[in-house]
Amino acid sequence: MSRKTALSTVSMTAATTATAVVLCASFASLTGCSAPDPDRKYRTDLDSLSSDLSPELKNTAQTHDEARMDWVVNKDQDLRGAWSDLGRVWLTDKPSSLSPYPIMQTNGNP
Repeated sequence: MSRKTALSTVSMTAATTATAVVLCASFASLTGCSAPDPDRKYRTDLDSLSSDLSPELKNTAQTHDEARMDWVVNKDQDLRGAWSDLGRVWLTDKPSSLSPYPIMQTNGNP
């Protein structure tokens, strides 16, 4: 392959790439972007109302935030319970009862 043929192949590849980029950019500029409708959640026409009768509720009685907070509180309680269980497994939940001296409870648990 001669040098002239190699240079013409490189220039053809560059030209093809440039053409593809220009076509993609022109297509993207023609399609544009659609802005979200700010009044979508306040529409009162029949189609909007019948598509979602309770838009603020996640289940029958709670909003999305309330349901998420229930999940977070349950997860927190489960994790604290797991740490308590691990304390009982490794016998670190109370001091040793093998001491010949009286041991004062300092953790507030009876």
